Formats: sequence, C-alpha cells, structure tokens
Amino acid sequence: MGGEIDYLFNERLTSAEILALRRGEVVCNSIGKLKYSRINDIPEARQLISAVKRVNPNHLAEIIKILPYQKYEKLTDIVSAMLKDEESYTKVPFYIDDDEEIVYLYADAKIQNIEKIGGKEIITERFLMKPLDYFTGRIESVKFGTYYFYQMQNLNRVRYKTFLSAVGKGKMIAVISIFRYGDNWIIYALGGVDIIKLPFIDKRIDRAFYNRIKAFCLFTFEKLEESVSEDEES
Repeated sequence: MGGEIDYLFNERLTSAEILALRRGEVVCNSIGKLKYSRINDIPEARQLISAVKRVNPNHLAEIIKILPYQKYEKLTDIVSAMLKDEESYTKVPFYIDDDEEIVYLYADAKIQNIEKIGGKEIITERFLMKPLDYFTGRIESVKFGTYYFYQMQNLNRVRYKTFLSAVGKGKMIAVISIFRYGDNWIIYALGGVDIIKLPFIDKRIDRAFYNRIKAFCLFTFEKLEESVSEDEES
C-alpha cells in the first residue's frame, strides 16, 4: 500500500493508523460527525457516505480494515452470509462503557421478513438493544463483483428504557462497504445515531455506540478468519 492510502483516505488518517492497517489491524475511532471521517469521496464509498449524510448522526463510529485479496478471494460471499445471520448478534458481548457492565450487542433479534428486489436483499427484523427498547430494523444488502454494501436502519422511533423517545425513525444507521482496490480488500464501516441530547447520559451513549459498532465489526472479522481457516483445512 503506497499511493493507495492517498486515494482512499484523507489527512485525518494518522501515520500510526497507516502502520496499523499495513499490519492487518483494525482502526477504530469515535468521530462524532461524518465530516471527521477518514474516507475520501471516492466512487466505492459514495453509497455509504450518502446513506450516513441523510441521517446526519451526532454520534458516529468509524471502522477500517485492509486485507490482502489473495487468501480472501471469497471475502464478499463470506461476509454477506455472516451479516444475514442477525440472530447470532445476540451472542456478541461488549462493554457499554470501558469499565462497566458487559451486555450483548442485541438482547433479542427476530427476523420478520426477507425479500429480494433486483440484486438487493431486504430483511426486516425486530431487535432489542439495551438500554434502548425494541425497534424494527431494515437491513439492505447488495453484492456485485468485488463490491458489497450493507445497511441497517431503524424503521420506528426507539425509546430509552421504554419511557423516553430517544431516537427518531430512520435516525440509527450502520453501513459497511467492502471493495477490492489493487491487491487488497478495503473494509470500511460507519455506525451512528442521531439521538436527543441528554446531559446525564450523553457521554455514556457515545461510548456505548462506539463500543457497539467496534464489537460488531470485530465479531465479523473473527468469524471471517474462522471461515477462511475452515476452507484451508477442507
């Protein structure tokens, strides 16, 4: 990776983060707003950027990982299959805060409907994400060639502990873009929410969403490595 970095990412990507990406590590940041993201306005990321712009979240986390194309030739197929297994997210633990209780990514997840429209698959699913109440999510995914795009967005208002409306309809979003660039796969994800400002829990919510998207992506990468190892053994 040389000129690739300059094409893909802007000056906010630090030298330490570049070294981490070159070592195959995951770069995770709580960036607050989309304008602080590290991705450039490149064709491969425009669908993702446009989706997040429409939501305009005030809490936003960013995940970046680079993998070699060789050995991971089936990456988009593997990730596509994993991300459709939404109910497995009830087994993903994460910290709400760095030194507080461990909960699960979702306390409950039930698929309600699956349909295909053209090359797009749409899943409607009901989630429980503590300390928020139940909400219905719309998951869209599309894959063609060496490009894969995933988006999850809430279809209804989400309440905080059942009594306080905290997130408006369509104001919670998670997006992942995977594409080949040169000899590498680029995995770029954003997860965010536009939530009402509550001074007594605002920092906790920001940390919780950052830890949530980080746990989600690390879980996906872990399962990816397991799938690749299984393929090599068989």
